[in-house]
Amino acid sequence: MQTRPIEILLSEQQLTGIQNQIYSKVSEAVEQSSQSKTWMKQSDLPKYLPISDNTIREHLKDLPFHVVGGTKFYNKNEVDQFLLTK
Repeated sequence: MQTRPIEILLSEQQLTGIQNQIYSKVSEAVEQSSQSKTWMKQSDLPKYLPISDNTIREHLKDLPFHVVGGTKFYNKNEVDQFLLTK
């Protein structure tokens, strides 16, 4: 049996409210992290982006990273720029 996606209808006001909340949370997270280190490991991303590791893996697969000695490193500025252009 195949399931169908759930559709949610929002008014323009509701959609704008949700967009403003998301923007506020992302801006807050960016501000809080501006004093943090420039380079992060994958385990640091959920704290930086305030979303779960699973969400990052599923929805941000093309997040830019650099490999050093077999370890993925994410540049804070590149992550910010990536999210702003999504």
